[in-house]
Amino acid sequence: MEANILKELEAIYRILFVIMCAVLFWAIIKGLTWIQNLVEGFKKAWDAWFDNSMCKYLDLGEYNKIIDECKEKLKKYPNHSSAIWFLAKAYYYKEENELSKKYFEKAIYLAPSWEEDAKEYLGKLNER
Repeated sequence: MEANILKELEAIYRILFVIMCAVLFWAIIKGLTWIQNLVEGFKKAWDAWFDNSMCKYLDLGEYNKIIDECKEKLKKYPNHSSAIWFLAKAYYYKEENELSKKYFEKAIYLAPSWEEDAKEYLGKLNER
């Protein structure tokens, strides 16, 4: 009788162990998902801050500042579409037509949704 009780307790122990492992695994997955969402939110906020800063510099006519910051960003993230877009616009306003054209074309390649706006600038560049 005692042997049967011990066997049943061992079976219950194994079941509880499996349940605890499953709960722990679920908690780890949930935690990792939370961290991933936090990082993605931070990245979006950082990109929005970058875009807002570049717009402000455009409004102030600080094209060299834009060029410096965008080049710095492109060192870390070579295909950062916003940095390429603002670099193209800064060169456009500085009337450095070849550089502007190069970056507008790269912006179209990286972000096809910007093609219409970029082609408008490219058309104006061709008229210069």
